[in-house]
Amino acid sequence: MRELTEAAKAAKAIRSELKKAFPEIKFRVRSSNYAGGDSVRIVWNNGPTSDSVENITDKYQYGHFDGMVDMYVCTNNIEGLPQARFVFASREITTEAYAAKKAAIAKEFGIENPADDKEWFKIFSRWPQEVIYRELRVQVLEGAAA
Repeated sequence: MRELTEAAKAAKAIRSELKKAFPEIKFRVRSSNYAGGDSVRIVWNNGPTSDSVENITDKYQYGHFDGMVDMYVCTNNIEGLPQARFVFASREITTEAYAAKKAAIAKEFGIENPADDKEWFKIFSRWPQEVIYRELRVQVLEGAAA
């Protein structure tokens, strides 16, 4: 039987923890091994914020890249826990969730024509996509898992 790499073991452990923490969300967890290291990439649609997921997954990354000295520094090596050099978490927002949030914000602030960017700019001093993504970034999207 083939032995799993440390990154694959970390991916398996991450997948298990995320399934327990967010049972309604489908996470795609993949490991990669390459010259100079390994990584685990986690992607999901809508659902929990990146911060919520990273609170669970941060322990699986054994260090970080320090640009000031141009080297990778091992600062989080936990004995007995499978870890990878990098762990990336990325929440993707579906067009349906984006449209629903845009409609909700437009209704809440009385924006008569949600397609009119100038109307958004008058109210928020920001373009609509900035307002919507800022809201989506910090909120868990209820019932929008897919």
